[in-house]
Amino acid sequence: MSKPTEKKQPAFSSSAARPIDRLLEIMAHLRTHDDGCAWTKAQTHKSLAPYLIEEAYETADIVDQGKVDRELRDELGDVLLQIVFHAEIARERGSFTFDDIATAISEKLERRYPTILGSEPNTLKTPEEIDRRWEEIKAEERRQKGIEPASASAMDEISQALPALMRASKLKGRAAKTGWEWPDVSMMLDKMTEEIEELRAEINAPKPDTARISAEFGDLLFMMVNFARWHNLDAEDSLRETNNRFERRFRHMEQSLRKRGKEIRDATREERRALWNEAKEREK
Repeated sequence: MSKPTEKKQPAFSSSAARPIDRLLEIMAHLRTHDDGCAWTKAQTHKSLAPYLIEEAYETADIVDQGKVDRELRDELGDVLLQIVFHAEIARERGSFTFDDIATAISEKLERRYPTILGSEPNTLKTPEEIDRRWEEIKAEERRQKGIEPASASAMDEISQALPALMRASKLKGRAAKTGWEWPDVSMMLDKMTEEIEELRAEINAPKPDTARISAEFGDLLFMMVNFARWHNLDAEDSLRETNNRFERRFRHMEQSLRKRGKEIRDATREERRALWNEAKEREK
């Protein structure tokens, strides 16, 4: 008779009462225990930065798909793991802890919402009024950092690391708050047409210059992002939705052609166009 297999005891067992404390203990164990994870121990703030961005985009994708229950919970957990990871690395070198992060953001919210969370009378009722007060407080924070009004710029603290479309929107949004804004949509459309013609001229030049074409293309993109911002649209979201639509329609075209024994390259332009339009009608 074979000897019963002994159940392996877990290497780590947390007694933390709160889930966040349990997560913090798990991360510390993976990073610092002799039997921890070699990969986890090797990570730095810099090596982890791409994962934080990736997890944020995966969360946005789940929201776009309308999966706002278990799937969103799991993706938010992945984002939280990245924050806990960075906090543990900082704790090990004696810089700050997870609690310090939570305290800092709580204090920032209290500072920036003085009429709701502070001692100021709660007289701001519209989003525009709240936004103006928010900007005033941010300006004061910049002064406390040593950035004086004489040397300050409306462009300060807009991260270079932001996706280009998002950064373009923030740059023009800041400029608009100083009064540098388009008066109406027709002028914006005229400017977009002008940028298209300038791009066409560079493409059709006797000796097309790649750098000049790129510059004109960038001007057109910037203007289109500004057009989205002016209409309270997020250019990044709009393009992401278009990407998803393109993928759905392309997949429909692929599958429909395969049922006919064809691939995309074998189909006529008329067949592809008909199936593309069919996919558009199905979406309606």
